[in-house]
Amino acid sequence: MAAEARAIELRQQGIEVISLAAGEPDFDTPERIKDAARRALDAGLTKYTPTSGTRELREAIRLKLKSENELDYDLAEIVASAGGKQAAANVIAALFDEGDEVIIPTPAWVSYAAMVALSGATPKLVPTREADGFILSAERLRGALGPNTRGIIINSPGNPTGAVYQAPQLRALAEVILEAGLWLLSDDVYEHMVYDSVAPHPFTIEPRLKERGIIVNSLSKTYAMTGWRLGFAAGPREVMGAVGRLQGQNSGNPNSITQAAAVEALTGPKDELRTMMEEFRSRRSFVVARVRSLPGLELPHVPAGSFYVFPKVSALFGLKWKGGVVRSGDELADMLLAEARVALVGGTDFGFPEHVRISYANSIANLKTAFERIETALRALGAK
Repeated sequence: MAAEARAIELRQQGIEVISLAAGEPDFDTPERIKDAARRALDAGLTKYTPTSGTRELREAIRLKLKSENELDYDLAEIVASAGGKQAAANVIAALFDEGDEVIIPTPAWVSYAAMVALSGATPKLVPTREADGFILSAERLRGALGPNTRGIIINSPGNPTGAVYQAPQLRALAEVILEAGLWLLSDDVYEHMVYDSVAPHPFTIEPRLKERGIIVNSLSKTYAMTGWRLGFAAGPREVMGAVGRLQGQNSGNPNSITQAAAVEALTGPKDELRTMMEEFRSRRSFVVARVRSLPGLELPHVPAGSFYVFPKVSALFGLKWKGGVVRSGDELADMLLAEARVALVGGTDFGFPEHVRISYANSIANLKTAFERIETALRALGAK
């Protein structure tokens, strides 16, 4: 968000910037979903709803979890929130407290550690290996366990790497999680953004995990609804009761019009999703090839999901430019914004400062121009 804000600031100064920083689809929300919101407005659905969401929305979420994930939940085990971010924060706050430790495999979405810290617990960042495709192994998880470890967060497909856990990897992790009695928060926000395989759900692979597991998801990525702010969590009744009570005090119900639109998103046809994924697949192919053609960028693994690539850029460290010397992915991103007018995200806040995150949630035309600018800037500074 900070990188995107810098790009917007430059645009407001009349400087044309191409942003490859945004973590949101560049597609418009499907018209059928917007029509549902208009109908809700016309019907006067502008009042408070139950804190955890309307019955219609929670029923739509229940049916989605059954049909798409093969998981059964009661309505009392589902809470809708103002975005997946609020859903995750509420779950973490309800589950963890001072003295607890929560494992976060890195690279990881930057908000996990902050949410855990705000709950009073301690985030334990456990680096994965690029050679393993940024997948946390059961051995690394076992080695990271301590006497106060109470939970783990798994995001598959992942941000920022696009890594997707497969069934054998999930089974091995499940064995350790169950032995240690951990809570598992499964962040499924990118679940439909998979290109070469499927993204199996950990609770489907090992049903026993469901008893100590919570799903966090949102409509933001799947339905291009980032600004609508609608997410949800599903888990054991006692946990979700606490989540609902917490939400009742910190915010109340999610937006009533958005809830009506979300029912249409979840229950209507998925043609727009298929179209969006076909476009993302084409963009991924272009971006992977283009990143690998650039001097100093390394991308050994093709990301299996989401809409990011996370190349290593340490070969460029030491490049000098008018703003200083490049010594991290963040400083490379600063250089490219200044010299190429292209916004990227440095890898430091994801836990990997030798990398940058590049989003391909942008048009092919903009991607082509952006990479031409990046290559020109790098070669002008002597990159080889």
